[in-house]
Parts: sequence; structure tokens; C-alpha cells
Amino acid sequence: VRPASRGMQETTPFINQAALTLSSGGWFDVYIASDFENHLNNREFCEMVQEIIQYGIRRYQNMYARRYKDTNFELYQKYTYEDVCRLLNWDKNMNAQNIGGYFYDKTTRTMPVFINYVKDEGSIAYEDRFLSPSKLIALSKHPRKITSNDAVHIYNAKEEGNRIYLFVRKSKDDKESKEFYFLGEIHAVGEPNPITMEATKDDAFEIMYHLDTVVREDVYEYLTT
Repeated sequence: VRPASRGMQETTPFINQAALTLSSGGWFDVYIASDFENHLNNREFCEMVQEIIQYGIRRYQNMYARRYKDTNFELYQKYTYEDVCRLLNWDKNMNAQNIGGYFYDKTTRTMPVFINYVKDEGSIAYEDRFLSPSKLIALSKHPRKITSNDAVHIYNAKEEGNRIYLFVRKSKDDKESKEFYFLGEIHAVGEPNPITMEATKDDAFEIMYHLDTVVREDVYEYLTT
């Protein structure tokens, strides 16, 4: 790391310190480009840089600093499919069609469950529903039997070391339809309930999930009413 000039150190010491901290942490080589350093000697430019950095720090502290358990997520923040794949450290992104409501990643042993709570008229009758702020019934993909690999990953999660996380949005037609609220880790309880889909006659099964964290009242009301 090439230390900043004395003038720049006097006006923005935290910029140089950030470079030293990142480098000493072993993440990657960090240095201050000479052109950028020269611009920092301009007081107005320097103040603008400070404002941007401080805004970024405040945004991180307000939205992402309170991580849920050992994950990269924060409760009640909103994430896209791409965000979830990336923050779960999957090797590649999966699109919504391939995820199909949930997807088990063998490498990380994680399974995000994505639910559109309000269904479109004429859409597949997946009657996912909250029974309470801490209990949810969700349907499997179809066709699926209760002996399928999906059921094994869900109901043997503890034995296999799997982690299942819940993401819910009110409707895919919302203005912010690409984002789901993160509602924490969930666990299947009881036994899978086999059903037959009315429209397609496919096999499927209902799953009773218990939420580790009771859904906050305002979020629960928004999603269910």
C-alpha cells in the first residue's frame, strides 16, 4: 500500500486508513491512485468523497450490519433471486424458472424457499399460507411424492446439515416484484401431507414449517391482508 500524501492525510485520514485495513486484512492489494490522490487535495472534491463514504457506511449500518445468525442476510430486508444465490455463495445464479419455488444446493447444503403469497387468477393453485406468524404451510413442487429427494432434504435437514431459509413477497405483480422479504430460517415439522393437484392431477405434498423467528407484526399484516 502506498501511503497517501500528507495533505490528503490531514483532510481525509479515514480513506488512507481504510486502504491499510483492507490490505492488512489480506483481502486484496489496495492502493490510492495518483490521479485520485491529487483530486483529494481539492477541498470541495474531498468533501464530496467524504459524504459518499459516510452515506455508504450509514446505509450498511442501517440495512445490512445486523446479520441473521451466521448468514449474509438481515431479517425483513428484501432480496432478488440473484441476491440470494450470491449471498448463499452458490457457484452460479439460478433463474426463477429453474428454482421453481425452492432449490437445494448440494455444495452449500442450503435451500431457499421462495413464496408468492397472493397468487394470480388462473395460476397454479399453490396454496401456501401462514397459520400464524410462526407457522407456514407450503406446497412442494409437482410432480413430487413424499419419498422424493425434495422431501428427504426438507425433513432430514438436521441429519444432513441442511439450512432452509424463507423468502416471501406478496405478489409477483407488485411494483417491487423482483424482491422477497427475508423471514429467517425454517424447519419442517411433523410429516409431509400427500395431495393431488386438482388441475394437473400431479402428486405433491404439503409441508408444515416452523419459523425460527416470529414474523414482525407489520410485515405479517402486509403479506397476509
